[in-house]
Amino acid sequence: MTRRDRALSLLSPLALLLVWELAVASTWLNRIFYPPPSEVLVTLVELAMSGQLVRDAGISLLRVTVGFVLGAVPAIVVGILMGIAAPVRAAVRPLAAAIYPIPKIALLPLIIVSLGIGETSKIVTIAVSVFFLVVLNVAASVLQVDPRMFDVARSFGARARELFWTVALPGSMPGIMASIKLGVGYALTLIVGIEFVGANDGIGRLIWQSYEVYAIDRMVAALIVVALIGWLATVLLDEVEYLLVPWQATSVRIRETRMQHYARTWWRAMRPWSYTAAIIPVLLGSSIAAVAGTVDGWLLFLTLIGSVAIQGGTNLINDYYDYQKGTDRPGSIGTGDAILQGALTPRQVFAGGLVAFALGAVIGLYLVSVSGPLILWIGIASLAVGFFYTAGPFALAYHGLGELAVFIFMGPVIVAGSYYVQRQDAPLGVVLAALPVGFLVAAILHANNLRDLDGDRRSGKRTLATILGRAGARTELYVLLIGAYVVLSALVVAGITPWPTLLGLVTLPVAVRLMRIAAAESEPARLQPIVPLAAQLHLQTGVLMIVGWLVALALPRT
Repeated sequence: MTRRDRALSLLSPLALLLVWELAVASTWLNRIFYPPPSEVLVTLVELAMSGQLVRDAGISLLRVTVGFVLGAVPAIVVGILMGIAAPVRAAVRPLAAAIYPIPKIALLPLIIVSLGIGETSKIVTIAVSVFFLVVLNVAASVLQVDPRMFDVARSFGARARELFWTVALPGSMPGIMASIKLGVGYALTLIVGIEFVGANDGIGRLIWQSYEVYAIDRMVAALIVVALIGWLATVLLDEVEYLLVPWQATSVRIRETRMQHYARTWWRAMRPWSYTAAIIPVLLGSSIAAVAGTVDGWLLFLTLIGSVAIQGGTNLINDYYDYQKGTDRPGSIGTGDAILQGALTPRQVFAGGLVAFALGAVIGLYLVSVSGPLILWIGIASLAVGFFYTAGPFALAYHGLGELAVFIFMGPVIVAGSYYVQRQDAPLGVVLAALPVGFLVAAILHANNLRDLDGDRRSGKRTLATILGRAGARTELYVLLIGAYVVLSALVVAGITPWPTLLGLVTLPVAVRLMRIAAAESEPARLQPIVPLAAQLHLQTGVLMIVGWLVALALPRT
């Protein structure tokens, strides 16, 4: 696709939306029947914020997924058998050909009479519909496989089973994938119709209810969600097709598009494997809130996205300033290499960091509106620390304050903030319960600085590791690791956290292994394993602590 064609692909839908907006503004179109895109967008955001859109879309997706799997899997098997075995083809094809043209929504009343109006009837309707669509297309795909391939396989002694796995299945795979794509699109269309008449929830029911009260903006917003789900399903199936049919010349992934390459570049640059440091404290705070009362799933989801956005923005801004200050250079171990490899320019990385911060800020402002002002101050402080961690003349990471900042903001601050979002309170006990996680997340950073000690000294970066020296840095690492377990045990003894959180002690052997490597090695390449080990330790211990708090939900209250 040429640059002009890509521009047209982008501009044509934008032009349509602009014409639509202007037509409504100039009264060429009646706003009652054709709400402008701006109004639909506002409604879409409101429905998403209320949680109704996510809930209804999730219910519809679950119905589609279960029904599609129950229908498509046997259809693929039967279709292949029809292609390679004439008796099976003779027995099944007349039935499939007779039932396939019947509008499947017309079968719904019969299925409801047989199975009732519950979930089973909806899933069976989808399964039956998908089965007859897929089975005929798969059979046709197998029949298009060159017969000489079967002859060659038989000449080498292949039996029916070998013909299935070595000739029929690989040869018909492009057709199978095309059938699956058709089936998914058909299932999405069908579920909307089914939910019009036989459901109390789901995206189809939302569309129908909006129609009944003439809320056209809500109806169009729901239709947009259906379109997005269909598009995402197509993208996912394209990825699956690339993996299963790499030899197919028409596969969308054979010639990788520029946009896909760009997206993967940004994904690597933002270092998503580091996001557990932002996710674990949010989940810990929410699990503590669950013990204290109830948890709003929508607020939890937004808190997770906001925390991850700030983490991603911090990663990008750090890469930018580490590059500008000469800390990251070719040959460095464990750094974000998007700039060094020329995949992204420094300006692009900096702009990406600001966009991620902006996303976190927008989510934070919404949380402030529903929870309280403490989130505002937490958000401002978190953004400031994330930016000035490596930025400015007094960058925290360059003056030995990195571990302290990470300990505070990715431990007690996030945990207490997550709890506050749910309960509008931040008691001291919640802050203390976050200390083990704070120790372990600081240990990740310190392990990184211990590994990079020599390189940081050469570049003039003052971390605690360069200030304390190698022996002192090792001691600090031991203190952070052992401190996490000591504090966790003390919290349980003091009755601040429930005894099931002692599950976190199970990871002690991982901490011992990490300390042994740190004690025995001094070369950066040999110290590299301590960084992923520290991250693994934080993740595993955090998850076990969260499980401990959730187990406490089932314990009798005293």
